[in-house]
Amino acid sequence: MPPELEIGSKPLLIRFNGVDRPVLVDPFDGGFREATLELEALQGKECLDCFQGEWLLMFDGGTKECFLVSLVSLSRISLPPLLTPLENIYMCALSSPTLPDCTIMFIAERIKYGGDEEEEEERYLVYCRPGDEEWWELDDETDDMHTFVAVNAALSSSSDAYIERRGIPHPSKMRCGQNTYLVESDGDVFLLQFYTHGFYNSEVIDMDIHRLDTSGYVWEKVESIGDRTIFVSSNNCVALSSASRAGIQPGCVHLLHEHCFDGTRLYTIWLDDRTMRCSLLPAGSFDSLYWVVPSSFKKGLSENLTQWNNKIKLTSYEDMEQALAPWSSLPVEMVEELVPRISLIDYLNVRGVCKGWNLISKPIQYGKRYPRYPMLLSISSSVGVFKLFDPIVKNEYTMKNNSLVPCKDYFQMPLFTKDGWVLVIRGNKYMYAANPFTGEVVELPEIPWLGEQFDGISFSSPPNSPNCIVCSTHKERVSNQAQSNTIYVMVWRTGDKQWTKKKIEDHTEFRTAYSNPIFYHGEFYCLGTRGSLGIFNPNNMTWRVLDKPDPILVGDPMSGEQYCHLLEFRDDLIAIFRPHNKGPIDLYRLNKVQMVWIKIDRLDDEVVYVDNWNAIMMPTPRDACCNRSYLPKLGVYDEAREAYNSAFYDLRSSSYYPNYYGLTERMNSIWILPNFRGQ
Repeated sequence: MPPELEIGSKPLLIRFNGVDRPVLVDPFDGGFREATLELEALQGKECLDCFQGEWLLMFDGGTKECFLVSLVSLSRISLPPLLTPLENIYMCALSSPTLPDCTIMFIAERIKYGGDEEEEEERYLVYCRPGDEEWWELDDETDDMHTFVAVNAALSSSSDAYIERRGIPHPSKMRCGQNTYLVESDGDVFLLQFYTHGFYNSEVIDMDIHRLDTSGYVWEKVESIGDRTIFVSSNNCVALSSASRAGIQPGCVHLLHEHCFDGTRLYTIWLDDRTMRCSLLPAGSFDSLYWVVPSSFKKGLSENLTQWNNKIKLTSYEDMEQALAPWSSLPVEMVEELVPRISLIDYLNVRGVCKGWNLISKPIQYGKRYPRYPMLLSISSSVGVFKLFDPIVKNEYTMKNNSLVPCKDYFQMPLFTKDGWVLVIRGNKYMYAANPFTGEVVELPEIPWLGEQFDGISFSSPPNSPNCIVCSTHKERVSNQAQSNTIYVMVWRTGDKQWTKKKIEDHTEFRTAYSNPIFYHGEFYCLGTRGSLGIFNPNNMTWRVLDKPDPILVGDPMSGEQYCHLLEFRDDLIAIFRPHNKGPIDLYRLNKVQMVWIKIDRLDDEVVYVDNWNAIMMPTPRDACCNRSYLPKLGVYDEAREAYNSAFYDLRSSSYYPNYYGLTERMNSIWILPNFRGQ
């Protein structure tokens, strides 16, 4: 076996394919090197789980033999024969591999027949300790599947065993599309929630972390994991408590995401600035992938992990304000002469120096020199700090503004932007609209129960205007059915004390896409997953699905299987379909006379900006930007390593620049178009 793939040389993956010989994989090497693991104890056995990054739970289907084996010391711990059918067990846990604290436990299910032979699933625990002659069963009567339950690991191997329950309420979440993982590190328990754009074949777009406060058994939001690095997959989670001492960059989460359109992806997430990158693992039959991350590491770790991520040194708005304070004595007339020659962010910073400079308006010459174009906005923390990336100037700024509401208990996610305003959700109960360029904030009422389960949301006009309407739509999904017959709409108007909910019958095949509706000619237009259009009229609270245009896509795609966008540009409706991989981005313009979609092959005078929920089309600010669709992703540094390159899709060549994989993505990001009317 190559030295770089030895157990303990670096974090690795172990791949099991049935009872074949397991294979070690280096996911951090661009070549994805592999090596077969030649261990006699594993041959012909099936792996049920991997604990603490080194202990494998193995099972022999013929003899029902079950045992633990360490990949580091090769020590083996025998367990009783496992007679419970494997298809009935899941969520295995190990308290400790050492006696006398070693307890191993499964959650299992079986079919229970009630009256009239009705089938009902019944959950129970299967557990044992080394030295036991058999596995023990204990009924689990927990009813609430959304509440965490703590079980005492010191279960007695007798019929008198019982569960010491401690119900722990689930923490707040931002969206319903999520994958949740628990991981323990030095006595701390962390809950990681990864948000995806859809439920199937979807990309990870954001995450949040909560730590269990054992003083009251509640979850508290955290934005840092300290010196730890966490490795996550659907099969096991491992945390290194002192990553820097092991030679690995701390403050990172490495997620193995197996539910992508193009296969299995490895996401590396940096928590300090909330950015992430993904790489695609080679195609293959990855039946079971487990992280192998022993607590003790050898030296000579992979350069891919030890190199610290180069970041642009950013200046906060508060620091800049102090640095510029002596300049406030300059005459305002002199500063006004300089304004047409500086960038947008510099213009905002100039206005923040003092009260006198705050009154400086943006002159006409500025608008001619720097036409409006979107910037990528992301919420980087809970204390009102956000980042702006300028794709044309290729510069990034960190700013602090009171328009972003500090939030200690919930994570925040931007959802929709228009007219310089951004709609932000906090947890699953609260929402507000903010203008980060003017500092204005409009608080919205508390969202009704399950109100976060909307497929799209938008507003008709600036939230500080008297005629603003906020509207969200959602079509309920029913198991084993292509669609349901109900549309749920939430509406808020300026001055309302609460949301208005409307349940509307819809017997069409229309399925709402994960796409923000647009306010067009007095109504909210919604894009369907196949390209059809549904319309909600806020005046009479009615819903209708148009007979035309005909759907663009064939089949019946699920919501979230791809990015779908609807926008209005120069009174035209534009539909955009963007896959979750490096496939082509397709644009269509609605011919309103014939009511048909016409494919757009070129954008000679326009440019498009798309993110996870929003899309903006506008005239090109520069000739070089035509035929481009900018993404919420950033490429590598330029040759001088001074700025990011913005990633985009070129319609003319049908290619992504830079390459699709390996891009840096700032989580929680959305394209926002500044609006300086009246300034």
